Amino acid sequence: MGLSGVLDIAKSALLASQSALQTTSHNIANVNTPGFVRQRVNLASGEPTSIGGLYVGTGVTVTGVERVYDRFLGLQIFDAAESQGRYDGRRDALARLEGIFNDFKGAGLGDVLDGFFAALGDVANDPSSYPARTVLMGKAETLGSRLNSLASRVQQEISNVESQISGTVKEITSLASRVAEFNARIREIESGGAEANDLRDQRDSLVKSIAEKIDITVLDGEGGQVNILVAGGNSLVAGKSASTLSAVQNPENNGYYDIMLGTANLTGAVSSGRLKGLIEARDGDFRDAAERLDTLAASITREFNVIHRAGYGLDGSTGLDFFNALTPLTRAESANTGGAGVTANSVINLSALTLSDYEIRFSSSTEFSVIDTTTNAVVSTGNAYTSGGNIDFDGIRVVISDVTSAPASGDVFSVSVTSGAASDFAVALAGADADKFAAAKNPLALPGDNSNALDMVDLKDAGVLSNGNATFNGYYTGIVSDIGVASGEASAMSSAEASVVKELEAYRESVSGVSMDEEAANLIKYQHAYQAAARVITVVDTMLDALLNMR
Repeated sequence: MGLSGVLDIAKSALLASQSALQTTSHNIANVNTPGFVRQRVNLASGEPTSIGGLYVGTGVTVTGVERVYDRFLGLQIFDAAESQGRYDGRRDALARLEGIFNDFKGAGLGDVLDGFFAALGDVANDPSSYPARTVLMGKAETLGSRLNSLASRVQQEISNVESQISGTVKEITSLASRVAEFNARIREIESGGAEANDLRDQRDSLVKSIAEKIDITVLDGEGGQVNILVAGGNSLVAGKSASTLSAVQNPENNGYYDIMLGTANLTGAVSSGRLKGLIEARDGDFRDAAERLDTLAASITREFNVIHRAGYGLDGSTGLDFFNALTPLTRAESANTGGAGVTANSVINLSALTLSDYEIRFSSSTEFSVIDTTTNAVVSTGNAYTSGGNIDFDGIRVVISDVTSAPASGDVFSVSVTSGAASDFAVALAGADADKFAAAKNPLALPGDNSNALDMVDLKDAGVLSNGNATFNGYYTGIVSDIGVASGEASAMSSAEASVVKELEAYRESVSGVSMDEEAANLIKYQHAYQAAARVITVVDTMLDALLNMR
């Protein structure tokens, strides 16, 4: 081998120590960089050579710089991030919904109802008192305003959640595009034999950000690339290509956004991440609150108008509604293939209203059934259809006519008498018509008859909702209570999942994070190795000099 061989060995040691020092310095520099994974230099002894029948070492070789990374732990962190994102999204949405129904400091609907019934009691105590009647009209208008405000604020928050869903979808698409770009760069670098460790760190951070927003499955691809599947196995990232998620309004779901990947609807398949939490809040908690608020408003309208119509005002008026009359909302489903449409609908018997939702389902162009979709009960079946004929059930009349053609088998028309009731709730009698409030049952006993007003006062403690098990106030309290419970559960789950993520990331730091003590020790170790290799070169140089100066 000779002195030149020894010089080569020293040179390889210098270069190896230099690489190790550079990697250690890189670790120290990124000790506070989020998502950075500690790196280490892999060394191997050089291929030995034969000299005089003996195998002699040839130094050291740097075989690569690798990340100290536990892939299984990384996947666990992605899974935990999905769950945390889900409950964070639902918690944040429910916190706003809970604020809408906050009944503290006398600002809630419960207090407004109490004030309304107190004013109603004052009229019952003195039915001829115009001031008492005027106060009652004011309290009734306050009740209407409060119901309108609650309904409006719930819809505003639904719109806010919709905006967040749309924004989250755009963020996922943007992140997916960036992951695809990193895939391309990593493959290009590593196909040349180098390591793209820092790019892998940055890509993992992007993947985690996606996991916080939607459930994912991460698969290793060729050339160091990763493929990402979302929502039940749909491809979001495949190598250097990324798909585009979009939020598209669904007319069958109140115009709410569906999550689309091309033509595939992923809404029902999304199972975790912030997107799932927002969808759960929108389609579950917010919709339930809005529907129950509508049911409460419709029940108040029905119960009071039934009694009020049968009574008499101070001026002898009768048959009047106290609150605006309920109007059914009837619409043809967008999937209908026939040419029939709804041409009229109305309430024909207020006392017979159940406040359920219904569907009119056609089994052929000449026959239909009516289904109570709230209770899943069959109201009637085998009904003969006639274009323009009355379809009467449970106090409701619907008229369906052949607009362009007859209905087709499978066509469905939905009917709801409660939809929008809270938004439309208002006093039918003008404030100046306080004398028309029907406190009396007997027109001959005016102005002192209070029997009809007493019947209305009795509604305060009557079981008028939830199959006769809830009063108006009790029903509303149930809405508030359920929102509070759901919000508390979401908050508790969010905290629990955050703890899981924190523990996993702490463990990740113990495995993959930078330890300043360890890196400081490595600096000293590699420094000494570098100095020793330099010393070997100095010795060889001295020996060569002595050899060249021999005479």
